[in-house]
Amino acid sequence: HMDDPVADPATIMSYLVSQAASESVTVLLSGVGGDELFGGYRKYCAHYWAEYYRKMPVFFRNSLIEPIALTLPSFRGSRTKGWIRLLKKSLRSGSLSPEDAFLMNSTYLGNEQRQQLYTSELARELENEDGWGVHRDYFRKVKHADFLNQMLYVDFKTFMVSLNLNYNDKMSMASSVEVRVPFLDRRLVEFAMQEVDPRSKVKGTLRPVTKHIFRRAMEPILPPKVLRQRKAGFGAPLDDWIHKDLAEMVGDLLGPSSIKKRGLFKPEAVDRIIEEHRRGKNDWSFQIWQLLTLELWMKAYIDV
Repeated sequence: HMDDPVADPATIMSYLVSQAASESVTVLLSGVGGDELFGGYRKYCAHYWAEYYRKMPVFFRNSLIEPIALTLPSFRGSRTKGWIRLLKKSLRSGSLSPEDAFLMNSTYLGNEQRQQLYTSELARELENEDGWGVHRDYFRKVKHADFLNQMLYVDFKTFMVSLNLNYNDKMSMASSVEVRVPFLDRRLVEFAMQEVDPRSKVKGTLRPVTKHIFRRAMEPILPPKVLRQRKAGFGAPLDDWIHKDLAEMVGDLLGPSSIKKRGLFKPEAVDRIIEEHRRGKNDWSFQIWQLLTLELWMKAYIDV
């Protein structure tokens, strides 16, 4: 249904929700756009944490903090796992410029990690390509704005349009359900982008409160428990699937012989990621899911 190799497990969750809803309703309301308008993603908070991190002495960061943190295990099965993954990603990007750090925090694989995966042939073919070129163009269009608004604008023009709206539309249509997006009403978008102070969107820097103004606006309507609850996206238990249910599929589709035959990635590099994930050294579940999605897509669309 997606046609493209979209490696976000939220696609599956959206499909299942739409399928379940189709049994009783034909129209759904979606919250797509709320995070991009009012600052709901953790990567926006990571920007403020990085500002504190960059103020630390370089020697202290490079010789003590990063070596220790980056060797932490993934803590599979615990509530700590997500924070460990965020910590490692933030440290890998913490010393970069704000723009590059944001782009790094918006992807599963940074430039260095991708280069380690590519075969020499693929690396040469992509040598002059910038996967973030479109994002940098959007950054340049709003370079004089507050940096939070810059991040929101770039996500609004890229991440939201190409991913969130895309899979919501396709998965709902596949289930004969219509999804409407009230947050993307033109008047609300223009108000949020032009009139709302960035400090009212993400309030504070050390312990930021995301979507602050939206939470305040909803206080007369929603109970405190809802207003204070953690963000709950359309996540999936990827780690568990890859470690258990899909282990055989991963071994078949991403094994050395399959990777070598495809000719895009180095078999030993893919095998290292899978092995580190299996041993719990690093949580590579999203990266393995990307590789798995790409291979399945190529079998369906390229190999035929």
